[in-house]
Amino acid sequence: MIGFLKNISFYLVISYIICLGAYFVNSSSLFTYLRGNIIGLLLTLLAINTATLGLIASKMQDLLKDFPTFSFKDSIQQMKLSLLEQIILIVSSVLIIIVHGSKMIDFPHKEFTLDVLLGTVVVYSIAILWDTGKAVFVVIEEIQSLNKRQ
Repeated sequence: MIGFLKNISFYLVISYIICLGAYFVNSSSLFTYLRGNIIGLLLTLLAINTATLGLIASKMQDLLKDFPTFSFKDSIQQMKLSLLEQIILIVSSVLIIIVHGSKMIDFPHKEFTLDVLLGTVVVYSIAILWDTGKAVFVVIEEIQSLNKRQ
């Protein structure tokens, strides 16, 4: 749980820095793009992640045929968690966009705050994709290591 909160804090800081930089140079194009396209972007990343996790799961099944004592319980839990996180990010981005477009909900620095949150969603999604990509290489390295032992 502490690691999870640490990661979210890190993603918030990264997004905050990006927003400050964009506001400093008076550029809103990134956030205009995100507001209009974030749902499609997140769905695409979810599709990529799901396909990659499917590949990893099939390789894990192959390994279980040769090494039935292996346990992938923790890996499977992490795979499920990454998909859940992505669904939560999609729902969060929908809510952020709704609040951004609302005329009834107003608070100081609304646009900047919501842009930071949208940026955080994107950074978090990229981190999930990065983790999944690393998992592919871990599986490849493990298979190579097992093949060398045989």
